[in-house]
Amino acid sequence: MEDLHKILNESQYEAVTTLQGPILVIAGAGSGKTRVIEYRSLNLITKGIHPSSILLLTFTRRASQEMITRASRHDPRCKDIDGGTFHSFAYRMLKRYSKAIGFKQDLIVLDESDSKEAIHRCANALNLYNKDKRFPKKDTLKTIISMSINKSSPISEIIKREYPHFTEYIEDIKRLAVAYGEYKIKRAYIDYDDMLIYLKAMLEDQGLRQAITRPYKYVMIDEYQDTNALQGAISILLAGKTGNIMVVGDDAQSIYGFRGANHKNIMDFPSFFENCKIIRLELNYRSYQRILDCANALLNTMDNKYQKCLHSVKDNIGVRPNLYFFKNTYEEAEWIADFIKDSLADGVPLHHHAVLCRSMYLTIPLQAELSKRNIPYETYGGIKFYETAHVKDILSYLKIKVNIHDEIAWHRILMLLEGIGTKTVERLTTYISEQSSIDNVIKVLASHSKNSKKAHSLNSLIKVLENAFQINKNDVGAIFDIFFEYYKPLMKNKYDDWHIRINDLETLRQVASRYKDLEDMLADFAIEPPERSVYAQEPETKDEDRPLCISTIHSSKGLEWDTVIIMGVIDGIIPISFCLDNEEEIEEEKRLLYVAITRAKKRLSLTLHHEGKRGGIMQFNKLSRFLTPPAVHSSLDVSLSNKEYDNKTFSQTQIPTCSSDLLKKIFEYYRN
Repeated sequence: MEDLHKILNESQYEAVTTLQGPILVIAGAGSGKTRVIEYRSLNLITKGIHPSSILLLTFTRRASQEMITRASRHDPRCKDIDGGTFHSFAYRMLKRYSKAIGFKQDLIVLDESDSKEAIHRCANALNLYNKDKRFPKKDTLKTIISMSINKSSPISEIIKREYPHFTEYIEDIKRLAVAYGEYKIKRAYIDYDDMLIYLKAMLEDQGLRQAITRPYKYVMIDEYQDTNALQGAISILLAGKTGNIMVVGDDAQSIYGFRGANHKNIMDFPSFFENCKIIRLELNYRSYQRILDCANALLNTMDNKYQKCLHSVKDNIGVRPNLYFFKNTYEEAEWIADFIKDSLADGVPLHHHAVLCRSMYLTIPLQAELSKRNIPYETYGGIKFYETAHVKDILSYLKIKVNIHDEIAWHRILMLLEGIGTKTVERLTTYISEQSSIDNVIKVLASHSKNSKKAHSLNSLIKVLENAFQINKNDVGAIFDIFFEYYKPLMKNKYDDWHIRINDLETLRQVASRYKDLEDMLADFAIEPPERSVYAQEPETKDEDRPLCISTIHSSKGLEWDTVIIMGVIDGIIPISFCLDNEEEIEEEKRLLYVAITRAKKRLSLTLHHEGKRGGIMQFNKLSRFLTPPAVHSSLDVSLSNKEYDNKTFSQTQIPTCSSDLLKKIFEYYRN
């Protein structure tokens, strides 16, 4: 193995070579935490630890694969490390021990939209939509139930805090949550949140805990600051008797409280173990020191933190971040667009820039200004591949191959058929759910195909079901092809842009052909689906033509750019106005600004505008309270816009008269 002293700095070396006992690694932004996990994995294996006895949990499969791949370049044995996300690990354990838990049939994983549909069905069964006043919609109900689980908080508290206008329905929603749970158990459904609930319950059972933890001598967990209460408890239970667990994270980058992430997990971790070692990574490999000076100043104002100070390894200290004030949001947008244009003219590629914001609506004027200048940009995120309607359609066919009692999948499939209405679909779905085999299901469909309007649609469906159910479910590619050929004409009839959408299904076909178990494929897509769709994307561009990135700060975490502009650093935007009565949420907003600052490598600018409207009322904005402490403010180079203000408003400008009947001409144009 390579000489670790030459590869790692002192703190990294300590984290990599400390192999016994509990360890908390506080990894400052840009401090090389991935390298720590990479070389610690390698070090464990070279010390004789079998790779399958090492468990690596991360928040994305991509992160896990990246770390294992990097370690495998040094030693091929590293590829056998057991890595994955909390949810994928939970699913594997559920699949392995489902019979021990009490399930008699294979589990089906509900994705987000299927979960909402199931909740809607339960609400209808309880007659909750027959209220005189408006009952919450299924999206809101799913959010309330999920937040209650992820924050380990009673439903009543979630509603009072987040949805006070629905307090009269607290008892109804509590009943609904129980009904939803029973609905899932009866049908062997599990949703995203259930995976963690079941895993924690299994680990709390002594027999199952021994079976689950026995293979693992070492546990490593990345991004520990983003764990929720359930994941925190699971981490402690996984440590087992050996206590050989290393968690890596940065308390100053805990920004996902709205998803249930609990900042206390990383702060309280040492209290669960005797002699827990805390190692701080403070050498920064990303940013110039002037940018880190600003970040450190902000860090020092935080409450309840691990003390650290980031130091750049770069010789160039750079320039102080700029703080620009503008009259209004339009002038702010114009300046940013001109800055990007000038930077591009100086030879800096667009994709080396990013504009970050607290909320995407702030960028609407900027997007208009960029379009005027023909500057291509991309808002970070996009349509989720798995949530596009055409992908969900085709996957519904695959789901019934795994479980013929999947009511949600049947409902979607039947709704695609021509000549069949909603009432017939509901009736057929009920009949199908009562059948014990696919042969009986086909008989039900055949009995309804005597109606001439339905005959062709149902007979075609019956034929494809007969063909698909003759194939072993492990031949995923063949099953997919059968349903894909059947679905093509339905898709062409349903979508005007089917020729674009079909690219997604061709991609999905390639993915499916690599699986040897249909159940595993469906679970993978529900747990961590591909992020982007071919549909609604531009063709692949050359690296030098990649567009400017416009992103929310939350979506930018883990990324970096040479030049970063943080727009809208206004009190009431960051921190966001609705959190101002909660000190913990204000602290999280401060950490959010810290994350934004530490995305910049070479140049950082922050902008705000004075004039704004909120609720239709003109107001004057104040600089974010996070930037006003003397140490923070002095780390910035403060500038006013050098653009002269034109005090004339549009209402004061004379509107020209039109000498002809313009509307009549346009009308004639359309007629011709």
